[in-house]
Amino acid sequence: MVNQVPERYYMLSESNPETIHVAYNLDDGYAEYTCVSIVSILANTHSKVHFHIISNSISEDNKKAFLSLNEQFPNSYFSFKKFELPFSLVLSGHTYLTLQTYYRLFLGYILSDIDRVIYLDCDVVINDDLLCYWKEDIKDKVAGVVCSFSSSNTIRKNVLGISSENMYFNAGSMILNLKKYRKLNIFDDLSNLVQELYKKTTQAKLMFANDQDVLNYIFNLNNSHIFLNQKYNFEDGINSYNNSLQLSKDQKINDWVEAINKPVVIHFCGSRKPWEPVLKTSYHWHLYYKYKALTPFYDPLDEERIVNYNSRKHLTETQALIPAHLYMQLYWRDVFARSAEYVKQVIGQRKLIFWGASKAITHIMIIFASRGLYPNAVVDGLATNHNKRVFEYTIQPAEILQGRNGEYFIVLCMELKGVFNFVSTLLKDYGYEKKSFIHAYAEVYEREEQFLNEVCKHEE
Repeated sequence: MVNQVPERYYMLSESNPETIHVAYNLDDGYAEYTCVSIVSILANTHSKVHFHIISNSISEDNKKAFLSLNEQFPNSYFSFKKFELPFSLVLSGHTYLTLQTYYRLFLGYILSDIDRVIYLDCDVVINDDLLCYWKEDIKDKVAGVVCSFSSSNTIRKNVLGISSENMYFNAGSMILNLKKYRKLNIFDDLSNLVQELYKKTTQAKLMFANDQDVLNYIFNLNNSHIFLNQKYNFEDGINSYNNSLQLSKDQKINDWVEAINKPVVIHFCGSRKPWEPVLKTSYHWHLYYKYKALTPFYDPLDEERIVNYNSRKHLTETQALIPAHLYMQLYWRDVFARSAEYVKQVIGQRKLIFWGASKAITHIMIIFASRGLYPNAVVDGLATNHNKRVFEYTIQPAEILQGRNGEYFIVLCMELKGVFNFVSTLLKDYGYEKKSFIHAYAEVYEREEQFLNEVCKHEE
């Protein structure tokens, strides 16, 4: 259980409003990654930051590594709090998780001497002054959280009793009002609740998300959380292309533009982390090494590894024969960004229209808007999609384009080449010339055709 008198290495005034409290749960295996995360905070933040390191065991060498940061960053303070789970809990699914993840459930109890904290997973880096996050107004709620857009969320919400209008959140970055959290009195029956939710999710053939599922259930049951901008828990996985964004009814496209242009908390979700040598499945992985170089864990060989990895990635992107669908998984953001840059050059005074209602429409719109290209309308040819909303835009019938070929420039957002060919023929029937529209995926299929031509030449 919690030490009665936590070991305090630096004393500070708890009443100082500029002191930011940050909590991490970890074991020795995550000490390096936590240290990198801490340095990313200190390198960007001017306020005093008090780090609460919670563990059931952490070596003296790793404690010294954390404490050595104070020489470089005198605004840092550390408390080490020993904690052990009071009962046996389920650890399911993800092999990179440890039982320390469940410590989040007990933060109100562990940190009994403070009333507000930012909780962060160990696999995040901070890309801005953390004070902006600390000052977020969470109203009268227990927690400020950020939605997750996992593809399993619709089923998961149903299993956890979360209404379809509400969103499932990722618990890797949260602001907690610990005073209100303690009043929820969740600890007495927590073991039974974990077992009950584990049984429900596994029966639904879902991987139990451990304490994250529990927190979603508790906060939803008590209406005790508020959703913050995506920039405070930016899930930085390239495979997010596979998922439709889970949008609330009041989310605007600019909320996501702000997040993608300047995320504050970058979260390397999933099992593949930036320190994995084979494949970097995030867009900001290089930041991990930028801040690692400022820690006691600095490895001079990292620079050589980064150069080698960048070289392999460049060869893969430009020369490897990759099927279109796989190329999209790896490089979708770059593909849409290059399409947006082309549109900026040719659109002139025409209004911008997006045609499509696939799961990728949100991703395309965000990438375009992040470059200043906002839609005037979103249309689709299927009547079943009409009146659905994408951000603040209501999908309209494609017939509104007829007779207005000099007024609009159209971005076609359907992934399948055959559907694009059909729609482009329809647009020509509407009177649109080829220079009046573009396929958002054009680069992918042009690249595939080039490789197919090369293969044919080689076979001849």
